[in-house]
Amino acid sequence: MRGYFRHDITISLDIESYKDKLSETYGEDLSNCNYDSRLIYNQRNPEHLILTIFYKQSDFLFEKFELLKKNGINILSLIKPKINTHHWEHPDILDFTHSAIIEIQESSYWEHNKKPVVITIDNTDILLNGGYSGDARFKLTENVFQHLDEYIIYGDLGGHRWENKFIEKDGNRETIFGPINFILSFEHSYEQKYSKQNINILRDAYLTITDSTKKLTDKELVQIGESLCLLMSFYWSKPIDYFIAIIRVNDIENYRTREILKYSNHFIDNSQAFLFKEKFETLYDFVGSVDYGKFITNSDILSEIIPRIFKTKNIDEISAFMVLYNIIEKIRNYYLTTTFSGKQFVIKEEFDFKIGKKKTNEYIKNKIKEIKEIVADSEVEEFENKASDKVTFIRKTGLKDQFDSLLTYLELEPKSYDIDFVNLIKIRNNIYHGKLPEENIKPYIPQMTNLVNDMIFKMIIN
Repeated sequence: MRGYFRHDITISLDIESYKDKLSETYGEDLSNCNYDSRLIYNQRNPEHLILTIFYKQSDFLFEKFELLKKNGINILSLIKPKINTHHWEHPDILDFTHSAIIEIQESSYWEHNKKPVVITIDNTDILLNGGYSGDARFKLTENVFQHLDEYIIYGDLGGHRWENKFIEKDGNRETIFGPINFILSFEHSYEQKYSKQNINILRDAYLTITDSTKKLTDKELVQIGESLCLLMSFYWSKPIDYFIAIIRVNDIENYRTREILKYSNHFIDNSQAFLFKEKFETLYDFVGSVDYGKFITNSDILSEIIPRIFKTKNIDEISAFMVLYNIIEKIRNYYLTTTFSGKQFVIKEEFDFKIGKKKTNEYIKNKIKEIKEIVADSEVEEFENKASDKVTFIRKTGLKDQFDSLLTYLELEPKSYDIDFVNLIKIRNNIYHGKLPEENIKPYIPQMTNLVNDMIFKMIIN
């Protein structure tokens, strides 16, 4: 069953701002006016959104859009709230701040003698002046279902009314995450075809957030919802996101609800296995152990690296190796500009020498020149001239030392991972320069994954 829903919204189109682009073709009589529009979206599965604007044929709206597109104008920037005739009217507002156009086309399905132009988009927000009774509710994507199943136990549908116990046990529980409480749940519905012998029971998965202070703004509640989706993704080792959210608004005058419609286009992963079950029995135990302050501080890099881990499930071993190596490098570079447990990470780039830098350089250069004895006579002079170029290389420590010192800095034990960093770096360099590895790199993948996961734990858990 596809649960499509429609919003009928009157909008205004800001045509006047682009008179300079349109007047040569359509004359000077260009003014803003209201248009009926219809937004259709799927309530049960992530899909692109369809916005249809109805207009009089004499307005040539589709043609104007095409001309403005050729001039680099974002068509969504033209769409404004309805022009009000009374100051007490507060029209619904389409917010396209985070939207991108997929397609604009004409349609042959006229309505009330109005011609339609159809705009396909990925995301939009709708600001409504109607009320939403809760604080924030997020409808989640399909990858959460098999894990949420673990917390719900269904009873049998009995032959008599007193045996009809649909849900026998619900193990979900409200859990604190920073300034809010959250809980996961299924909402059940059924197809109302009363004349049929069979009925279909439908489920939708929700994340519900409660802000007892009522002080968080709608955008702050959205950020927390996105953070919880990221933590669910990390815990269950697969992408989990929301595609519809209903958020209460308390910081925009005359508006009470923000509805977010989002095209969450990630792969479906039906696997039930994940790495952290032994460490944290439930998602609620895991999130309850997260240090909210640490998570927020590191949220930017976490949002970047956690989704990359899942990509390794659907790519070849060489690509997976390079993705994981890149994540380790990103974490190393991240800690060069931030602190962990109040300590600054510093890469030891050079060995310590007993004598001053100038004397050390001269000593190394002279030792290099001694090697000329085994250099071909025709190249001895060039070798001696380039001896100084090799001094810096000899003074420097290797990448292995950088990785070992990073793990020590993060209070991880390098020996806990079956990774030879010298070999790891060699494999990476060969792949980077187009040379396929001679050895089997498959055993490195789980070890690098474990290392990356442990590094992330250090960013979010005390």
